Amino acid sequence: MRLVILSLLLGITTLVEAQDASQCGFIQEANYRALCRALADKNTSQCGFINDSDLRAMCRAIAGKEPSQCGFINNSDQRAMCRALTASR
Repeated sequence: MRLVILSLLLGITTLVEAQDASQCGFIQEANYRALCRALADKNTSQCGFINDSDLRAMCRAIAGKEPSQCGFINNSDQRAMCRALTASR
């Protein structure tokens, strides 16, 4: 399961550059659909629909350009990825 989550999170780097949320509706998993919309629209209000607290914090960090949100992530791998993705922002 951890490998699946990590591979999905690696896909976030592609989503960070997304400009069109129209494809997000095709994502079946609700948390990742909300993440996709938040990143594509650069709108943190979509992050509130994410049930997983670590993913919600990552969403707020990346979409809202708030690196401090990475500190709320419990999973150390996800926290490090969050910091890496927000470092240049």
